[in-house]
Order: sequence, then C-alpha cells, then structure tokens
Amino acid sequence: MLKNQLLQKAESCVKTETGVSQAVVPAPLVTVYIPTRNRPELLDRAVQSCLSQSYKLFELIIVDDCSDKQYRTQIEAIACRDPRIRLLSIESASGACVARNLAIQSAKGVFITGLDDDDEFLPGRLQYFVQEWQKHPEAAFLCTGYQVVTPTLTFSYGRKGEELTASDLLWRNVVGNQLFTRTDYLRQIAGFDPAFLSCQDYDCWIRLSQRFGEGRRLTGCSYRIWQDHSSDRISVSKHREQGYQMLLERHGPLMNRAQRRAQKFYWYLNTQSWQSMRLLLLSGRYTFSVALKNILMRHLPVLVYLAGGHRR
Repeated sequence: MLKNQLLQKAESCVKTETGVSQAVVPAPLVTVYIPTRNRPELLDRAVQSCLSQSYKLFELIIVDDCSDKQYRTQIEAIACRDPRIRLLSIESASGACVARNLAIQSAKGVFITGLDDDDEFLPGRLQYFVQEWQKHPEAAFLCTGYQVVTPTLTFSYGRKGEELTASDLLWRNVVGNQLFTRTDYLRQIAGFDPAFLSCQDYDCWIRLSQRFGEGRRLTGCSYRIWQDHSSDRISVSKHREQGYQMLLERHGPLMNRAQRRAQKFYWYLNTQSWQSMRLLLLSGRYTFSVALKNILMRHLPVLVYLAGGHRR
C-alpha cells in the first residue's frame, strides 16, 4: 500500500534545480544502503538526510556490522522510524565491503547508491540523479561534487559537471566515495572487493567504468562529508597504504607513466604524515594544484577561505 502511494506521488512530477517540473513515467525505486557499526548518533543524522529527500520512492537498507550490544537497541529504533527502512545484521564484524555487498544483493531498487553513516545527503540528491539518468541512460554511473566539513572549514570538491572515462579514473578517484548506478551493474562486477582494506570504493568505480563505459559527474554538490568528529571514518585507517598497493597491483598495468606518477602522489598524500616540500616535489602537471591546496589547508586556513572555502 505504501509503495503504491509513493509510486503515484513520485510519478507525478520531479522538480529540477531550476524549479521546472518534468514528468517521470515510471518513477524507479532507488535503494540507498548505509553500513554502520557502533555509531547510532551519527547514523541518525545520515538516515534523517535520506528521509528528508524530495524523491520519495526509495528503500533504505541499514547494514549493522555486528555493533556492540549497547548500541543495537538504538540502531533498531532508528530502523523503525519509517517503513521504507530495512535493517540487516551481520553476526561477526566483517567490514564495510561485506556490509555493502549484502545490501547490494538484497536491494529491490532498479538503481542504487550508498551513504556512509557519518555523512549525509543534501536535499534533492536522489531526485537529481533520477531525472538526470533519464537524460543519460547510457551512463555507467552518475556522481556529483561533495562538501567536506572540517573543524574549521567547509569546502567543496568536483562542482563542475563532466564526462568521466575509465582513463580519467586511472589518474585519481574523480568520483569520490559514492555514486549512483543500476543495481544490476554492481551485481555484475561482484560489488566491492573485501580483500581491499581501503580504497574499496575507488577499485569498484574503476571496474564499473571498465565494464560499462563512461560515467558522468553532474554539476553542483549533493553530498556532505563530515570530518569534524572524533570517530574513525570508514575510509581512513591504518590499512590505507595496503589498499593503495593493491590498487596499483590490480590497475597499474593499465596506467601510463603520468598516471602512475599521479597515483604515487596521492599515495603519499593519503598514507603518510606528508611534508610540504616533499609533496610539491612528487606533484606533477596534474597534481601541483592539489598539493598547493592541501598545503594551504594545513598551514594557512585563512588563505584557503579567501581562495574559495567557507567558514562554518
């Protein structure tokens, strides 16, 4: 009954960012998955950002990766908040890849996208993806830019819309940590590789593009990454260097010399307590501006603000 009501509502119209209504027939069901462990206070914010979406025809799968007993009741309460939420549980801690893959296999949606439990969707994200996929049904995936919130600054990445090829992804992770695609596409590439203890998303996006072709980054930002809390992020761990090594072993043979240099730069940037001069020396034509931005973020936050960042 609820699904039919939501379908009728979603099929009626979808408003674009400029306010123009466009018919959507039929409106597809979208699956959103959130892996979580021991962080109900952060999960609550992530779930609320889904329930606040203007596009209503979605299911939300929360995968509890063996949270400690004292957190399970809170997670179950969050999952009971809306009939579109399903809670799946893993009996032994298995990691984000296993949790995501369980959701992918259980998904009922034609399309699928993910959300980390310490992040949030900005309003209109799902609606934006659904309407743009109708314009680009040949795309392997869609993504957008994203905001990053630190204790002192809020800034944005990837606001410019463009096509993203498999070759583009060999330079760096131009997608970010989440995208929107067909559920059967992720199933056909076996989802995320649990052997990767980090860089799982990046490896998945490369394989997705190699299999299904070009994706598209849409204009603007619709995802917010919070880095202002003390909890560890899923994407940041002591295993990150190992993840980069596995990434280069798997995809390095496809890279040219300049791409391999760029990957070494990002490896250094993301896995070590980098030094500014060393970072500049490792940078090349395509990474010099990234090096400067990171140096400014570390040492001169006021200049980062003047260059386009936004204070909280």
